[in-house]
Amino acid sequence: MSTISNLPLSQSLLLKGLSLPNKMAMVYAQDYGYNVLTQLTSKLASSISSPQAKVEISSLGNLGVFSKVNVAINTTTGVVGLTDVTKFRIGDIVADANMVQGLVTDVNYGANTITLAPVSTSAWVSGNFAVNHNAKRFFDASPNRSSFGKTTLNYTPDTDYALTSVTRESSHQARRDRIGSFVKWNGDFWWRSYDDLTLKAFAKQLEYKYAFSERQIKTGPYGEYYTTGGLRWSIINNGGSYLSLTSELTQSVFNDFLEQMVRVSAEGGRKLVALMGSAAMARLQTILGDYIKYAGTANTFGGTSVTGLNVMKYAYAGLEIEFVRWALLDDEMFRSELSSINGKPRMSNSIYFIDMTSVPAADGSGTIAALQKYHFNNDELIANYVPGMIGLDSSDASTVKATLGSSTMASLGTGDVDGVDFHILSDCGLYCIADRMGLIEFAA
Repeated sequence: MSTISNLPLSQSLLLKGLSLPNKMAMVYAQDYGYNVLTQLTSKLASSISSPQAKVEISSLGNLGVFSKVNVAINTTTGVVGLTDVTKFRIGDIVADANMVQGLVTDVNYGANTITLAPVSTSAWVSGNFAVNHNAKRFFDASPNRSSFGKTTLNYTPDTDYALTSVTRESSHQARRDRIGSFVKWNGDFWWRSYDDLTLKAFAKQLEYKYAFSERQIKTGPYGEYYTTGGLRWSIINNGGSYLSLTSELTQSVFNDFLEQMVRVSAEGGRKLVALMGSAAMARLQTILGDYIKYAGTANTFGGTSVTGLNVMKYAYAGLEIEFVRWALLDDEMFRSELSSINGKPRMSNSIYFIDMTSVPAADGSGTIAALQKYHFNNDELIANYVPGMIGLDSSDASTVKATLGSSTMASLGTGDVDGVDFHILSDCGLYCIADRMGLIEFAA
């Protein structure tokens, strides 16, 4: 004989309630906030519209005259072989690395030699104007009586260029995607998130483009495409200060690198931002924090003990450098790429130096930002929706028809796809005045 026991309704509902998932409507992002470089670039200057995808930028080089010695001076004749003699003129006073000076008495353009008469010494000796010294023109020494003019030196600007390149992102949502969900977006159903998340993915693309793009004109599966010259490529290939480390960064190496950056400009009061990964920031705070601690051993800071130092600004040799952690360098995609130097992610040990000081034009007509964005034609960004069988806010086909029929402004550029599309496009590029920038990174 079997016995059937009926569970009271109140208890069964209670048990069912206890087994239901307790889902929070809000969704949090495991992605980082990346757009530090993009924000800095926008802060320095607005993007400039260009009628062509290739933007040419002219610059005037160093007006000093100097050339490397490749054949040491003949101590009898005074003839010196140089790599380039085109800007040396008779009557110039030139000097070698030891500040021994001579007067140019002849220039042989065919043989790439100049002839010098001694100025600092009575006669030339071995070691004067040695190989790999720079022969540097200091000034003109014209005769006292009836001096006359010199041949003209014409300076032609060097022309570099930036390429604007097309970057796109798209999203599609089918009619059947428009359902409710425990997960909400901005207080509404999750389907409302699709264009916002597309914009976030697009912004992340731009950050990587400005950081790591190489300047190229290439042909791909759909035709010709351009890539702009990003920050890293410009520093390494266009004359920036670059240091590839084979050991951990030290304070003396860091200071020497900053001195190299000081020498590119006579301008005082320059402000730099150093974008770095967490490993680089930890290393800098360790070596610079120790320096501050030891400098303060004779007195306390405000009469209290110091439990930790968070160094976020450093001044050296006339430069002010603000430290900023660049989350892009700590991205999950780089985490497994460990350096043999310290066992930490190699990219996280990188430090990018950006000069925030505008560069004045040689003719006094204005300034240009050290990081300058360009965009093709008038629009920096283009975005639009393309309705298919459904509209933006409704899956009802009759609603789409009514909207198109009652509006004189409605576009008929719709498709037959059972959904709606969102597209965003930017035809933009970056130009970096690379000699004002710097990069310290671990060797591969």
